[in-house]
Amino acid sequence: MSKLIVTHLHPDLDAIMSAWMLVRFDQPRFGDATLTFVPAGKTYKDQTVDSDADIVHVDNGRGRFDHHVDGGYETCAAMLVYQDLLLQGLVSTSDKAIKQMAEFALAIDRFEDSGWNDPLAVRYAFTLHEVIPMLHAGQTMDDSAVTRYVFVYLDAVYLRLKQLHQAEEEIKSGDEFSTKMGKGLAVLTGNNEVTKIAQNLGYGLVIIKNPKYGYMKIKGVPDKKIDLTPLYDKIMLFDRPDQWYLHPSKQMLLNGSDKSNPKDPTTLELSEVVDLVKEVF
Repeated sequence: MSKLIVTHLHPDLDAIMSAWMLVRFDQPRFGDATLTFVPAGKTYKDQTVDSDADIVHVDNGRGRFDHHVDGGYETCAAMLVYQDLLLQGLVSTSDKAIKQMAEFALAIDRFEDSGWNDPLAVRYAFTLHEVIPMLHAGQTMDDSAVTRYVFVYLDAVYLRLKQLHQAEEEIKSGDEFSTKMGKGLAVLTGNNEVTKIAQNLGYGLVIIKNPKYGYMKIKGVPDKKIDLTPLYDKIMLFDRPDQWYLHPSKQMLLNGSDKSNPKDPTTLELSEVVDLVKEVF
């Protein structure tokens, strides 16, 4: 018999993330679990919560994964599930991504976003905890469909956080160089997040080369008004024009991209491009 995950009607971020954690990280037991929804404060068929090993309540029912009890303000359902997964060894303490997701769910459940700067900013309309209530309000999907839809979104959030942590480590192994525009960084990586994080860390020019495919991306920080045209001209002494794309902004120079047809990888190594950068800038 497959497990049954029970939560409240019109589930919010905390409820959905709790269920997602069980399905994704305890797959032998919950990978094929059925989702069902009951009124807040109720249990499945009015059964005693946690009395059936095949039925688990999250964010509802006042069971082991419900924080709506005395002292519950200090935690949330997602955090309770996360801590249980830790105890079982199903997630690792070294997995920063899943911990951050549980911490975010707790922050939102405690309404900490009410203190965020610029509360009317458009960017907040794109955040998941604001989108979920609108999915319910639109009434184009039932609770199960909304939950499964958000599962896919949470898969992507988890992957992005993993990439960000990987990027932080890869930046440490990169080669730093100096230009008249400030410090630059060259990294051998297939993780595109390296560029963004490196720029946030103050690198004015970032060069990454994919070790698997040989593609290369060179990107300058927009506010420094870097024009990569002279560098493009230098590279054309070694490669063909069809191998590279100079973005109209003149601040991105791309050899290969997942947004276009495959191009032949550059013949240049990272160190050679760094030398060209130093010549030009």
